[in-house]
Amino acid sequence: MARSFNELSTEQFRLKMRTAAIRIYGDLFPGCVMQDLREEGIKVHVLDKEFGVDTLAVLPSGQWLSIQEKYRRHKFLVNDRLQINPGEPDFTQETMNAFGTPHEMPGEWFKLGAQLYFYGWANEDETDFEKWVLIDIAKYKLLIESRGGIYNVGITKCNKQHGSAQFQAFPITAIKEAWLRTHHNREPLIVGTL
Repeated sequence: MARSFNELSTEQFRLKMRTAAIRIYGDLFPGCVMQDLREEGIKVHVLDKEFGVDTLAVLPSGQWLSIQEKYRRHKFLVNDRLQINPGEPDFTQETMNAFGTPHEMPGEWFKLGAQLYFYGWANEDETDFEKWVLIDIAKYKLLIESRGGIYNVGITKCNKQHGSAQFQAFPITAIKEAWLRTHHNREPLIVGTL
């Protein structure tokens, strides 16, 4: 019997880390109200399904910022064997869903319409983010295009778990020019201002 969406380990991890992400957003955007567009599980909001928007940060003025999110487990931050360049955690960008199946379709990269990308690695006990980066998606897209497109950056990999996704993996530092802010719990660093 197939497990429900909420029973998937990836979804349970996301929900566990959500509180830490909301706290960070509150620090970045004081007074904001967060709207999770994935609250209905597989009955996702059209902005998430079609444009890669996971969350809206509604600012006190009523204006909002759209955010794509990716939370990674601690092992991807610290295990050199899980990194393309040991010592540098990878950024992964999905390029195909259901890769190699009759249901294959373009992945997140080809419909990424959010304004910002929050990419974070959990601490060991999964109570906070040890490192996170906030990325300007327009700058990120232009940077990738200037390098010949997504398939010319990093290494192509496949994930057989939860949907057979194909993705590109490359060191997060490869897109440093698109970072707006970043934080590492041992070495806080701000790149630019908001």
